[in-house]
Amino acid sequence: NRCDTKLDKLKRKLFDLESKLYAEQERQHRLLNNRGWGYGMRYSKIGFSTTREDSIKERIANIRQQIKELE
Repeated sequence: NRCDTKLDKLKRKLFDLESKLYAEQERQHRLLNNRGWGYGMRYSKIGFSTTREDSIKERIANIRQQIKELE
């Protein structure tokens, strides 16, 4: 069935995006962990962007909505 194949593709895409999100969160944790305690004392703003994570979360929400509509 065509609907089933589309649903399978969306679920596969969702899985890939969730793994990308996990990798991005790990990258952010590494960035924070590499900065020592003194960095936080010297600078009030941590100073890294979360736009990648935000865009991935938005794409995941869109795909979940599409899956919900197909089921």
